Amino acid sequence: MATTVPRVAPLAGRQTVPRRRLSLAQMDLFAGLPDRDLALLEARLPIVFWPRGAEIPAPLTRPDHLFLVREGRIALFERTAPGHEIMVTLLESGAVYSTLGNASLPSVASLDGSAVSPLPAGALESLIARYPRLGRNLAGMLSDLARMLGETVALVSEMKVEDRLRARLHQLAERFGVAAPEGVRLELDLTHAQWASLVGASREAVTTAFGKLRTQRAITVEGRSITISWDVVREHEASLEALEPSAA
Repeated sequence: MATTVPRVAPLAGRQTVPRRRLSLAQMDLFAGLPDRDLALLEARLPIVFWPRGAEIPAPLTRPDHLFLVREGRIALFERTAPGHEIMVTLLESGAVYSTLGNASLPSVASLDGSAVSPLPAGALESLIARYPRLGRNLAGMLSDLARMLGETVALVSEMKVEDRLRARLHQLAERFGVAAPEGVRLELDLTHAQWASLVGASREAVTTAFGKLRTQRAITVEGRSITISWDVVREHEASLEALEPSAA
């Protein structure tokens, strides 16, 4: 019997995207699905290129869709009661966000030249019906996203901006850090205004907090590259272990 893959309507005026984009077969969402079927879906699934700092393309605002980040880095924001926007998480290649269930579109921005594939709910339902593993994969990814959002709520509740920044740096280092001889290096290419959004503070307060961490030798900064020394990383890990309940 021939394999049937749900059809996804192509987007008019589709833009060319860089060749280094993540294939569907490389995404955790599609782990365990047959390569042949993924190749068919790859050929049918549209890709929308979103330049850094540009307005969100219309196809990425559609209701009842799952959006697959194929390349680049996308920031998700939430607005606080006083009206300030906080960058709650960063999504890199392989991550997802959604308007499934007609949820409102989250406030999003492209921090790098990004490539995103919109997947309609109907096509997603057909895929899950054929491959239940896909449903489990999606549930796991959305659970991880919910956990990260919960961690962010806890981090921005810290009273001191310096403590918020320190906690944010460790959180981001666990996800995006690269091991280097001197420590864990973060190369996110964020401005101080974007760091302020991540921490939920003014740019001036974050600049002061960065200065304090550098004075304490908790971090070193070269341009927009930030390195957390191994001693500081180990101290942070030890403090987390101390908070964990001991095994019975």
